Amino acid sequence: MTMAKWKTAFLPYWSNDADEILKVLSEAGYDGVEWLRFINFMSGDELKEICAKARAKGMGVPDIMGGADLIVLKEEERAQRVQFTIDGIEMARDASVPILNMTVGPADWGETPIKLGKDITEGKAWEILTDSFGKVIEAAEKNDVTVTVEAAFNQLVRDYYTLQEFLSRFDSKKLGVNMDPSHLALLGNDIPWVVRRLGKKIKHVHVKDAFGKPGTQNQDFIFPLLGEGVIDWRGFFGALKDVGYEGYLSIEYESENYMKNILQGDWTKVAKVSKEQLDALLQLAEV
Repeated sequence: MTMAKWKTAFLPYWSNDADEILKVLSEAGYDGVEWLRFINFMSGDELKEICAKARAKGMGVPDIMGGADLIVLKEEERAQRVQFTIDGIEMARDASVPILNMTVGPADWGETPIKLGKDITEGKAWEILTDSFGKVIEAAEKNDVTVTVEAAFNQLVRDYYTLQEFLSRFDSKKLGVNMDPSHLALLGNDIPWVVRRLGKKIKHVHVKDAFGKPGTQNQDFIFPLLGEGVIDWRGFFGALKDVGYEGYLSIEYESENYMKNILQGDWTKVAKVSKEQLDALLQLAEV
């Protein structure tokens, strides 16, 4: 059995304590941490400090989740979100983080969600996104930071085909894909085929399972424990190996009920069990 030499990371949604996060992840066997800028809207100096702490402990920082959904109706709010994303790019540059990850919207989990086809047409949404993201790409190229976009359920960029439409609108070496198989699986995409089609465009990977159909989370679909959903992990990891992916595998845990009911809300247990599940899936895939 030949194990791929991918490094692993974790998204610590539930803590703002960098020292706690690094201790837990290091003890669980992770190689890195994917910081989430939007948890406490950290400053550039704060990001540099926590990245330095991670590296001092031998842990990498492959990216930050630090952009904002850009498809909103009010121009003033849209301009603020574009600037928030550009600020995140500059923060990543100053902290020597190579990637900023984001979704494009419209997200249905926001305070004032808008619905495609109801509140805004897809044509208008593409117009807004193309204009707004053009400014983001200019900043990415200027600051030598790669921006990755991930497809997400119910958003404009939600599957392989809308992702390809998005990529076709921008010709930049600083634009890549965060490959999260869970959302694509909900739309019925053939995940190994998608990986091979995207190839070198994949700059980062989220490891998350899925089960159900598009709709409302925890009603029509869930993001269950790794291995409990529909993702073909053997095919997924095999395809990543085939296209020469060399980045991190970053676990994004969203099985909230399991954490609440079984793990007593203890995210530190989540980090440990998720790492064990990922290791088992990699062994199963024999990569």
